[in-house]
Amino acid sequence: MSEAFDWNALDNSWADANLDKTSSTQEFKPVPDGGYVCVVDKVEFRESKSGNPYLNWTLIVDSGAHEGRWIFKRNMLATAMNMKFLKQDLAACGVDLPEKLSDLQLESLLDRKVKITKKTKNDFENIYIDNLVSETKGSTPVQEFDDDDIGF
Repeated sequence: MSEAFDWNALDNSWADANLDKTSSTQEFKPVPDGGYVCVVDKVEFRESKSGNPYLNWTLIVDSGAHEGRWIFKRNMLATAMNMKFLKQDLAACGVDLPEKLSDLQLESLLDRKVKITKKTKNDFENIYIDNLVSETKGSTPVQEFDDDDIGF
């Protein structure tokens, strides 16, 4: 053991820390069903325990009573219908769809602010990406203009 630590003080703090089993389960209740504005924090391809590929999204609620909470979304990639739903989600995020899924640049999704809807039916949570609110790359929103918006 390291002599750099005051183990006596640490052991006393350890002994004084009560484990409250009820509070830990309350802290991790899922956010309720409804609409949320979220920032895309992480997107990665993964494989399920049964060997099926999917795209895993980590979304962070951007405002409101649940600000800072994480919402997880999965796009399974096993069927043509799964791919259709993924294409819809990517289009809703403002992504130009690549010709091949393997060409999808996941980092282009990061920091985008999206409106999502969460719906629970029985034990299944469904997360729907409704639309892009903004891209927050470098904390400066990217604003798009039509040709008609330019005055010259």
